[in-house]
Amino acid sequence: MRVSTPSAFLLIILTTVTFFSCEKVQRQEIERNGKGDIRLGGTLNVANSSTVKSYLPSQIVSATSSEIGLHVHEGLLRLDAKTLKLIPGLAESWSVDDAGTSYVFILRKGTKFHANPCFGNGSREITAHDFEYSFKQLCSPHSNAFETTFRNRVTGANEFQDGSATDIAGIKVIDDYTLKIELYKADPSFLFVLAQPSTAVVSQKATEEYGKKAAVGAGPFEFYNDDNGITLVRNQDYYRKDAFGNRFPYIDTLVFKYFQTREEQLNAFFEHKIDVVSGVYLDPVKQILEQQMADFSGKNPNYIMQRESESVGYESYSIYLSNLKGLEDNFMGYRDFSHVQIEQ
Repeated sequence: MRVSTPSAFLLIILTTVTFFSCEKVQRQEIERNGKGDIRLGGTLNVANSSTVKSYLPSQIVSATSSEIGLHVHEGLLRLDAKTLKLIPGLAESWSVDDAGTSYVFILRKGTKFHANPCFGNGSREITAHDFEYSFKQLCSPHSNAFETTFRNRVTGANEFQDGSATDIAGIKVIDDYTLKIELYKADPSFLFVLAQPSTAVVSQKATEEYGKKAAVGAGPFEFYNDDNGITLVRNQDYYRKDAFGNRFPYIDTLVFKYFQTREEQLNAFFEHKIDVVSGVYLDPVKQILEQQMADFSGKNPNYIMQRESESVGYESYSIYLSNLKGLEDNFMGYRDFSHVQIEQ
């Protein structure tokens, strides 16, 4: 049956779709069961709509670079993907003074940057000195993310950025695992700034070695290459674990494939070239979806459509394969793919 109007099409969709509110790669491509019946392994192919010019946190301003940055990099804090509440990241705890202007962060011991040849084919522990360097990069004249992060927030950041100071007065390393940040004035939003990928930690050695293409972070996935899309592989030393003791991420390989339009992305999805499409609005692509309506229906559909958000009167959706679990989590507007399981 062909649906002739957008409203009728939307009604059918709403009633039939299940809604929910190289060597390193080859070495990891083994599906396996974890504790608590968690499914581990596999490759997830995700659509994106623009290319990435730099992987450095200080250059992250676009939607695509933010999504990549969320998986490659790690900062002092994170946002819980389900609740959007602040949770510890590389800082295991933090405190603030009564005035709300002085924060002290205690870093986790033993967390490391991704293994890389610049470290002698190994990795290196992250310390407070690395955050001091990273924040100087963020506040440098070449940073793209300074305006929305530290400007007019962190004491001395403006002066460092304009060249009138050689250090950021409000960034103080107390010891290897203790970092102090002082603000001009109390700012409740500042902790959320520290959960953004643009304020993540970077290695000075890796940055000097690779420049803007430096993608050596501390996040759940390591950069592998960007020859045919952006390929990331599981960081086996990532610190976060689930309630059963399984280390995140669950999947082994995460590939972001470039398609300029949503129509191209949907066609690639139905041709089984990608597994997930996000930010879909029904009106522009309703005819493409109409042709696949049967695959969204029934007790065991092949595809799932999930409502993402509603803005300016338009609802956006994600579409993904029904054997994917964990795509309900939404982090700062993007999916947290470290929680995804690929079922057989």
